[in-house]
Amino acid sequence: MKKYIFIFFSICFLFCQQNFLYSDDLTQLEQSLKVQNDKEDNYPVFDTPEYKPAFFKMLLILIALIALIFLTFWIFRRLMRMRLSQANLTKNIKILEKRAISPKSLLYIIEIDGKKVLISESNLEVRKIKDLE
Repeated sequence: MKKYIFIFFSICFLFCQQNFLYSDDLTQLEQSLKVQNDKEDNYPVFDTPEYKPAFFKMLLILIALIALIFLTFWIFRRLMRMRLSQANLTKNIKILEKRAISPKSLLYIIEIDGKKVLISESNLEVRKIKDLE
Protein backbone atom coordinates (compact mmCIF):
# COMPACT_ATOMS: atom_id res chain seq x y z
CA MET A 1 0.00 0.00 0.00
CA LYS A 2 2.78 2.42 0.91
CA LYS A 3 4.53 1.56 -2.35
CA TYR A 4 1.46 2.52 -4.40
CA ILE A 5 1.05 5.81 -2.54
CA PHE A 6 4.72 6.62 -3.12
CA ILE A 7 4.34 5.89 -6.86
CA PHE A 8 1.21 8.06 -7.03
CA PHE A 9 2.91 11.06 -5.40
CA SER A 10 6.06 10.69 -7.50
CA ILE A 11 3.99 10.74 -10.71
CA CYS A 12 2.11 13.81 -9.47
CA PHE A 13 5.45 15.47 -8.71
CA LEU A 14 6.64 14.80 -12.27
CA PHE A 15 3.52 16.42 -13.71
CA CYS A 16 4.04 19.47 -11.48
CA GLN A 17 7.64 19.76 -12.69
CA GLN A 18 6.43 20.03 -16.29
CA ASN A 19 4.20 23.00 -15.39
CA PHE A 20 7.23 24.94 -14.14
CA LEU A 21 8.75 24.74 -17.62
CA TYR A 22 6.24 27.32 -18.81
CA SER A 23 7.73 29.98 -16.53
CA ASP A 24 11.20 29.27 -18.00
CA ASP A 25 9.76 29.63 -21.50
CA LEU A 26 8.30 33.03 -20.56
CA THR A 27 11.65 34.34 -19.32
CA GLN A 28 13.32 33.19 -22.55
CA LEU A 29 10.58 34.92 -24.58
CA GLU A 30 11.04 38.16 -22.62
CA GLN A 31 14.81 38.04 -23.19
CA SER A 32 14.39 37.45 -26.93
CA LEU A 33 11.94 40.37 -27.16
CA LYS A 34 14.43 42.61 -25.34
CA VAL A 35 17.19 41.70 -27.78
CA GLN A 36 14.92 42.30 -30.76
CA ASN A 37 13.69 45.60 -29.31
CA ASP A 38 17.26 46.81 -28.81
CA LYS A 39 18.19 45.96 -32.38
CA GLU A 40 15.32 47.67 -34.17
CA ASP A 41 15.16 51.26 -32.97
CA ASN A 42 13.08 50.52 -29.90
CA TYR A 43 10.04 49.35 -31.85
CA PRO A 44 8.45 46.35 -30.13
CA VAL A 45 8.51 43.20 -32.19
CA PHE A 46 5.93 40.60 -31.36
CA ASP A 47 6.06 37.26 -33.08
CA THR A 48 2.86 35.31 -33.21
CA PRO A 49 3.24 32.63 -30.56
CA GLU A 50 2.79 28.99 -31.46
CA TYR A 51 -0.15 27.71 -29.44
CA LYS A 52 -0.37 24.27 -31.03
CA PRO A 53 2.51 22.62 -29.11
CA ALA A 54 1.35 24.10 -25.82
CA PHE A 55 -2.23 22.98 -26.47
CA PHE A 56 -1.20 19.42 -27.29
CA LYS A 57 1.10 19.30 -24.27
CA MET A 58 -1.77 20.46 -22.04
CA LEU A 59 -4.13 17.93 -23.64
CA LEU A 60 -1.63 15.13 -23.10
CA ILE A 61 -1.18 16.08 -19.44
CA LEU A 62 -4.97 16.20 -18.96
CA ILE A 63 -5.39 12.72 -20.47
CA ALA A 64 -2.55 11.40 -18.32
CA LEU A 65 -4.13 12.86 -15.15
CA ILE A 66 -7.52 11.32 -15.97
CA ALA A 67 -5.83 7.96 -16.60
CA LEU A 68 -3.94 8.33 -13.31
CA ILE A 69 -7.20 8.96 -11.42
CA PHE A 70 -8.82 5.84 -12.91
CA LEU A 71 -5.69 3.81 -12.19
CA THR A 72 -5.71 4.99 -8.57
CA PHE A 73 -9.36 3.97 -8.10
CA TRP A 74 -8.68 0.57 -9.69
CA ILE A 75 -5.69 -0.04 -7.41
CA PHE A 76 -7.65 0.91 -4.27
CA ARG A 77 -10.56 -1.36 -5.25
CA ARG A 78 -8.16 -4.22 -5.83
CA LEU A 79 -6.41 -3.64 -2.50
CA MET A 80 -9.74 -3.64 -0.65
CA ARG A 81 -10.70 -6.96 -2.26
CA MET A 82 -7.34 -8.48 -1.35
CA ARG A 83 -7.72 -7.27 2.24
CA LEU A 84 -11.14 -8.94 2.52
CA SER A 85 -9.90 -12.23 1.08
CA GLN A 86 -6.82 -12.25 3.31
CA ALA A 87 -8.95 -11.53 6.37
CA ASN A 88 -11.05 -14.61 5.56
CA LEU A 89 -7.98 -16.85 5.34
CA THR A 90 -6.59 -16.09 8.78
CA LYS A 91 -9.78 -15.89 10.89
CA ASN A 92 -12.06 -18.53 12.39
CA ILE A 93 -15.19 -16.72 11.21
CA LYS A 94 -15.24 -16.52 7.41
CA ILE A 95 -17.75 -14.72 5.20
CA LEU A 96 -18.26 -17.09 2.29
CA GLU A 97 -20.92 -15.19 0.38
CA LYS A 98 -22.94 -12.00 0.71
CA ARG A 99 -26.10 -11.26 -1.26
CA ALA A 100 -28.39 -8.20 -1.15
CA ILE A 101 -32.10 -8.93 -0.91
CA SER A 102 -33.20 -5.31 -0.80
CA PRO A 103 -31.34 -2.02 -0.36
CA LYS A 104 -31.47 -2.39 3.43
CA SER A 105 -31.22 -6.16 3.96
CA LEU A 106 -28.52 -8.72 3.21
CA LEU A 107 -28.05 -12.48 3.42
CA TYR A 108 -24.72 -13.92 4.51
CA ILE A 109 -23.34 -17.44 4.40
CA ILE A 110 -20.65 -17.61 7.06
CA GLU A 111 -18.44 -20.42 8.28
CA ILE A 112 -17.65 -20.73 11.98
CA ASP A 113 -15.20 -23.51 12.90
CA GLY A 114 -16.21 -25.60 9.89
CA LYS A 115 -19.99 -25.11 10.32
CA LYS A 116 -21.89 -23.06 7.73
CA VAL A 117 -24.64 -20.72 8.90
CA LEU A 118 -27.11 -18.58 6.92
CA ILE A 119 -27.81 -15.21 8.60
CA SER A 120 -29.75 -12.11 7.60
CA GLU A 121 -28.89 -8.50 8.31
CA SER A 122 -31.22 -5.52 8.27
CA ASN A 123 -31.26 -2.07 9.83
CA LEU A 124 -32.90 -3.42 12.98
CA GLU A 125 -31.26 -6.80 13.60
CA VAL A 126 -28.97 -9.64 12.59
CA ARG A 127 -30.79 -12.99 12.72
CA LYS A 128 -29.69 -16.60 12.28
CA ILE A 129 -31.90 -18.25 9.67
CA LYS A 130 -30.56 -21.77 9.24
CA ASP A 131 -27.59 -24.08 9.78
CA LEU A 132 -26.25 -25.44 6.49
CA GLU A 133 -24.59 -28.78 5.92
